Amino acid sequence: MQQPFVHAERNPEDFLPEKYPRLHFDDADWRRFGEQCAALNIPEGTDKHRDTLEKLYSHLVGVNEWLNLTRITSPADYLKFQVLDSLSVLNAILGMSEENSAIVDLGSGGGYPGLPLMTWMTTQDFTLVDARQKKVDFLNATIPLIPRTGRSGAASFRGRDVGRTRTDLWHHAEIVTARAVGKGVELLPDASELLAMGGVFVLMKGQSWPLEEAPLFAEACPVFGFEQVEDIAFSLVPDDPIRHIILAVKKDHGIPKKMRKYLK
Repeated sequence: MQQPFVHAERNPEDFLPEKYPRLHFDDADWRRFGEQCAALNIPEGTDKHRDTLEKLYSHLVGVNEWLNLTRITSPADYLKFQVLDSLSVLNAILGMSEENSAIVDLGSGGGYPGLPLMTWMTTQDFTLVDARQKKVDFLNATIPLIPRTGRSGAASFRGRDVGRTRTDLWHHAEIVTARAVGKGVELLPDASELLAMGGVFVLMKGQSWPLEEAPLFAEACPVFGFEQVEDIAFSLVPDDPIRHIILAVKKDHGIPKKMRKYLK
């Protein structure tokens, strides 16, 4: 029987990757992941990528025993639903960024899509943001597992509070990503405070997006200074549910008098 998660205070050493056993992907799972990447025109993982992802996976599974990070723990599901899904935005982001571009992953949680994107995009500057300090502690222990030259780190704050808590990130990001972290319309004020003018909000959503969220999001975008420019529908693999990647460009500072309607 699965043991309940323990929420007591933990020793900082409990976040260290070296405390947990190294796990490995089955060759068949890795080969299938490569085929899935190729089908989505994602650059296939190298042996170096595999080594890094195995380290990330091992650390995630180890810490997940006592800190609720994910329900996805099998290697095959991890590669598909955490890594492949995260990398589905890779080509879009690569086309909008260059060396040292500032990218913020909003509501990063266990680190997705941020950690896989950092693994493939090694020269851009990443900040993974989560309101929960324990998850930020986990992320800051995880990030050094990824060989890269761009700056990277994790921080605990709400995006809309960045002007008070992290002035270095206020209206600084060129790209903000968000995946599985709440309704899109509720994230617009956070993305607006993080993004520079011309920056792009990259929102990742599931099959319920068109009916449950898209109309209100489109209505609220201009209020927060955004123009929605694309809604990309796709499946991770054939016959899977449809997913959506929504791109919204920050054009101005929005209409403060109308923002209250959408703020929670």
